[in-house]
Amino acid sequence: MFDKIVSYLEKRMEQNAINPDPFERRQVAVASLLIEASRLDGHYDAVEQGTVVRLLRETLKLPADQARDLLGLAEARQANTYDDWVFCEAIKKGYSIPERIDIVKHLWEVALVDGQLHRMETLMIDRVAKELELTPAQAAAAKEAAQAKK
Repeated sequence: MFDKIVSYLEKRMEQNAINPDPFERRQVAVASLLIEASRLDGHYDAVEQGTVVRLLRETLKLPADQARDLLGLAEARQANTYDDWVFCEAIKKGYSIPERIDIVKHLWEVALVDGQLHRMETLMIDRVAKELELTPAQAAAAKEAAQAKK
């Protein structure tokens, strides 16, 4: 029964009946997880916001103004969502494994941008990688790729 309700709501959201946003559900999910990774260490500054906008532009191929709009929308969604399971499910349904690996790499990039890796950031990204059904080797490769970019 629960699955039927979730399916119904997802279908309505996809048809923009409930979700009048100009962005796809999967795009909001990516942005929301990037913001969550940014906020977990207790501060969320302009450098982290700029990194999220840059990653949204690169990953989702958005112009700067749309990436900033998506950032604002995702900040509100992330702040009002109790669990990131919803975001992970949207990403699993909307992106291939290689794309999910890139998303996890971007989560690491955001977490590393301030030069310090907080324990909560590590726990969150490791959990998200598992929820996105990445193998431990794929998750480790994403982390290594982000560290190499630094």
